[in-house]
Amino acid sequence: MFNARFSKSLLSVALISTLISLPTFAAEPAAKHHKHNVVNRESTKTKTGNGFVHTLNKTDDEGATASRRTEVARDRDAGTRTRTTSGTTFEGKTYNGENVSHKTENGYASQGHFTNSDGKVVDRSVDATIDKEANTVTKQISVTPEGGETQTTTRVRPLKRSGQ
Repeated sequence: MFNARFSKSLLSVALISTLISLPTFAAEPAAKHHKHNVVNRESTKTKTGNGFVHTLNKTDDEGATASRRTEVARDRDAGTRTRTTSGTTFEGKTYNGENVSHKTENGYASQGHFTNSDGKVVDRSVDATIDKEANTVTKQISVTPEGGETQTTTRVRPLKRSGQ
């Protein structure tokens, strides 16, 4: 009799604790990857003397806002194009980055860094080769996270030509 009561009590406790913890497990992934339902989006693009500035502001259905500002400037004398981006996520975290690119004999090269919303810095470089005969662009992309090892990948894509 003692064993039967003990077993029933133990089973009841196990069942109750499982049911109580179930919503916690179910809610955990959703809390990690909250998709924002954007209800308002404002975008402006303003031409400058040597490029442009693009701003984007979003508001979700709960009133949270996110913003991004991108400035692109060309230096014709140096033959470079600099892209600077900064912004704030819906969660209020900030990020920023800068990228400088220039033409090469058969493509372009790009070097930049990015600081994500957790404050981690990532360096990135791209060497792109354009092969008009084969109608391809081959990019060798190297990414180095702060304090980490460089990872390099090569991508070959079709060359996009205007008017096609």
